[in-house]
Amino acid sequence: MFDLVTIGHTARDEFEGDPEWRIGGTATYAAAAAACLGDRVALLTRIGPTERDRLAARCRELGIELHALESEVTTTFAFRYIDGRRRLRLKARAKGIGAEAIPDALRDTRSVVLASIAHEIEPSVFDVYGSVPRVLAAQGYLRSWDADGTVRRRDWDEAREVLRRVTVTVVSEEDIEGDLELARGWARTAPVIVTIAERGAIVLRGGREVEVGGFPADKVVDQTGAGDAFCAGLALALADGDDLEAAARFANAVASFAVEGVGTLALASRQEVEARMKRHARSSLSSRSSEEAPPGRTIP
Repeated sequence: MFDLVTIGHTARDEFEGDPEWRIGGTATYAAAAAACLGDRVALLTRIGPTERDRLAARCRELGIELHALESEVTTTFAFRYIDGRRRLRLKARAKGIGAEAIPDALRDTRSVVLASIAHEIEPSVFDVYGSVPRVLAAQGYLRSWDADGTVRRRDWDEAREVLRRVTVTVVSEEDIEGDLELARGWARTAPVIVTIAERGAIVLRGGREVEVGGFPADKVVDQTGAGDAFCAGLALALADGDDLEAAARFANAVASFAVEGVGTLALASRQEVEARMKRHARSSLSSRSSEEAPPGRTIP
């Protein structure tokens, strides 16, 4: 049995002004975070031939069991920054992943991260893992792209149908462009967590909001992948029996290491994560009903 299976496209991330590309994608980063914690992890992904060897080498290094589906291309994003804000362009997209692509060996797991970056998780996948914690990284559902590939936020029209089929959904403050009312609406169907960078995360469920404070990083080098590491930590903590707030606290600690290096280089062991949690004692929790929270603002 695996501790965690992550499912979603691997990405080829290209950065303006940098001739080198990186392996990316929520499923890949989440798998790496869980492997560094010492858990048994499998990654089911779709990736093209040019990037496959690099991903396979990294998975061998980390001890991730890789199941790479055939694809003519790898989902590719071009990154650029304008006035300090990240802008993405989708240059290529692999085809989706359905339940028929999931081998029997990957159906025996304690938890799963469904990691959407480009609408690639087909509805049939949700029915495979009905009895274990199912963490949905919903970033891909909030994206659309123009004819030239420019990525824009879209309305998540199918949210209720998707949310009721998972345990908890994770979005970032950036994904919703700071509009917490969106997350409040989704949370009427099922629990939603909004990650708020170094400040931690907001857990929304049952008409209440709980802010789970973050953990200070020793340094901030690259914030890419922090939310993905959060998803991995959250799924594993839920599999261990933690409630949602306690799981979010552990996930915050896992994510705090991800920003300390480029790519997966700074991801921490479970011992390092637990030591950071102990050093900073219990992170602050504040809660109130959603009716009391000011619209579109995080809880102070």
